[in-house]
Amino acid sequence: MPQNALRAPLPRKEHPSDHPLLTVRTAAEMLGCSDMTIRRRVYARQFPAVRIGRKTLVPREFVEGLLAAADAGETVVLEEFAAAWTTQNQAADR
Repeated sequence: MPQNALRAPLPRKEHPSDHPLLTVRTAAEMLGCSDMTIRRRVYARQFPAVRIGRKTLVPREFVEGLLAAADAGETVVLEEFAAAWTTQNQAADR
């Protein structure tokens, strides 16, 4: 009997609600837009992301910050917000 036949498939784990990265689908749902909109912005380097092979994940902190700014009554321009967020996080890493 082949070795693989004895292995049970591993259960897929859901990301906990405090995981620092979100799937593109989850980020899109939070922002009220399509997955493709997020993917286009990631491809254009206008939206921070982590790419692992074909999987794309976006920072939860970025999406929540974007929503918080909008909830505070600000008009949020994605490109400006992303540039400020990236600069702020690079400074914090130093």
